[in-house]
Amino acid sequence: MPQKYALYFNRKAILFNNLQGIQPQANILHQLEGSTENTLVEAIQTLKASEDEGFRIFLPDLSLDEGIKLLKNNFKFLIAAGGVVLSPTKEILAIYRLGCWDLPKGKVEPEENIEDAAEREIIEETGISSINNRAFLTKTYHSYELKGKTIIKETWWFSFNSDDSSKLIPQTEEDITEAKWISLKEIEIILNNTYPSIEDVIHEYLQKITIS
Repeated sequence: MPQKYALYFNRKAILFNNLQGIQPQANILHQLEGSTENTLVEAIQTLKASEDEGFRIFLPDLSLDEGIKLLKNNFKFLIAAGGVVLSPTKEILAIYRLGCWDLPKGKVEPEENIEDAAEREIIEETGISSINNRAFLTKTYHSYELKGKTIIKETWWFSFNSDDSSKLIPQTEEDITEAKWISLKEIEIILNNTYPSIEDVIHEYLQKITIS
């Protein structure tokens, strides 16, 4: 099940109360009550201490927006942007980086428009020369450690189309070893070896294109 309202730490996650119909006792290992900054700090510390890669903490008293607002007061916050690009033959543009399938994305530069950053990163990471029909898709949140500090990254995702048939060129200096078009019929290739946040983006995209 996609966890749209989550903050990921690799494959661990903090889940917020936006989740509809959730049953914490059935599929979440830990529940933590409270709605303060201390609640979030405790949640992060508990998550880091767990050796279970699938560990989940549910915060029933905090929405995602409330949680992110509190996190901004305590941790370094970065903005990134990326996208899902669809070809005329219903293939998604994916990259292979550090042993996992991923979607092209990257840091938004100072004074750069978020939508433009998404387009720039897709072009840089895959070598594609033409994308269009840009539309906002969703946002994801994940955290990582850098020089002993906790970094929170907010990634804005957009959907695109492209009829560019030129050869893809992976950005090897960013540890990307392959850029590839993958059919929607074979989307499990990505889903079986990717990050939970990328799963969320793909499921959100598939739901929207099915509806439309």
